[in-house]
Amino acid sequence: MVTADHGRPLLVRLLGPVRAWQGDRELELGGPQRQVVLGLLALRANRAVSRGELIDGIWGEDPPPSAVNALHVHVAVLRRTLEPHRASRAPGKFLLAAGPGYSLRLDPGDLDAQMFSRHLDAARGSRAAGDLSAAAREFDAALRLWQAVPLSGAPGPWAEIERVRLIEVRLTAIEERTEIMLMLGRAAAAAAELAGLVREYPLREGLRGQLMLALYRCGRQADALATFAAGRRILRQELGLEPGQGLRRLHEQIMAADAALGPPAVAVTVAAPERIWAAPAQLPGEVDAFTGRAGELAAPRRPRRLRLPRR
Repeated sequence: MVTADHGRPLLVRLLGPVRAWQGDRELELGGPQRQVVLGLLALRANRAVSRGELIDGIWGEDPPPSAVNALHVHVAVLRRTLEPHRASRAPGKFLLAAGPGYSLRLDPGDLDAQMFSRHLDAARGSRAAGDLSAAAREFDAALRLWQAVPLSGAPGPWAEIERVRLIEVRLTAIEERTEIMLMLGRAAAAAAELAGLVREYPLREGLRGQLMLALYRCGRQADALATFAAGRRILRQELGLEPGQGLRRLHEQIMAADAALGPPAVAVTVAAPERIWAAPAQLPGEVDAFTGRAGELAAPRRPRRLRLPRR
């Protein structure tokens, strides 16, 4: 792990507002443009980023005449922030000059976006190996890293493009994780989580289809059909389109109560049931409705006389 003075690592977080820490001390990064510089360098960690790329990332195709000087100021202030005890003109440990640009030194565990990618890779590897429980844990670990909209408050074209990309990566991960939850028989938990996501992303048919399937497997066929109807109405109003073929096919299967929509057999063998019933802690009581055998039932309780053989 790359450490600065006093052995404190630099940690950068982009899956939410742009933030950075050294040890347990959060750094004051300054204004939004400076956050863009740090964010861009962090996502391209350990690689050179040219001054032109940084200027384009902040201002786009119409930078002001002072863009180069402003970038130099942002870099200089970031260097002082990351290494406040570095001697003047001494080589830096984090933010380095690299050809016609700069490079930020980070280890994979020092950036939340990279940790997110590592957990996703592990989750997909576990799923490919057939270990669905391990895959679910890795997906959970990946998604817990998200704090809010990525690069929140960061301006400029680069931040906007990265926001869209990262949000799409997150939604894809959520869909993969939900698929595993359904395979593990956790339909009720999946339905509870998907309801809010479908409200947030009403045009995303993948999430809506998963919610329909989860509701159906919970015995809520009417709610599943209502979810389809709401999505169809929104698509018509917003885009003038009908739902895609996959969503329409799922709707038909739910209407017909297709047996193919039942939970897969793997859920019985690898997943704990969603509800655990406790076994009774006592023997069953007397059966009041059983009559007509009083004599037979009393016979085993009567003392028996032993007949001795005659000599």
